[in-house]
Amino acid sequence: MEVSRLFDSPEARFGAAGPLFVAHYKGAVNLDTLEHLDKAQAALIEKRGVISMITVIGQLGPMFKVDEAIRRRSVELGKKYEKQVRGGAIVVVTRGLAAVMVRTFLSGFFLLSKTESPLRTFSTVKDALAWLQSLNGQDAGVRELRPIDLDSFIDRE
Repeated sequence: MEVSRLFDSPEARFGAAGPLFVAHYKGAVNLDTLEHLDKAQAALIEKRGVISMITVIGQLGPMFKVDEAIRRRSVELGKKYEKQVRGGAIVVVTRGLAAVMVRTFLSGFFLLSKTESPLRTFSTVKDALAWLQSLNGQDAGVRELRPIDLDSFIDRE
């Protein structure tokens, strides 16, 4: 199944494949990008009711320097849609110590935060998709996806 493009900028690309929302962050995020994220998620939730999410972080450098307004808006959006999200997977695709530190930090953060939907971190899209597919009540549209469907969207320039 092909991932359809909902938004594309130098910083981020958002898409959907059935009820799966895919976010690929390629650089530093700004408030405008988050507003596009909000609109794209709202449209998919309106269409599908419940969605699953994969967020792919491609470059760690810009992700470490998040300004307070962006952090606050990100938290707001997470809370806004958490009841309509079956599960969320964050994939940190870069390698090395920094990637391990980010995944460890995020895992700890998820344990401490009180979210209504399960969240996990991964180092590969394949593992993230397999986990989302294993969630109870998962939509057939997510279960039918293959990692290559997501890889071709993420790698597209």
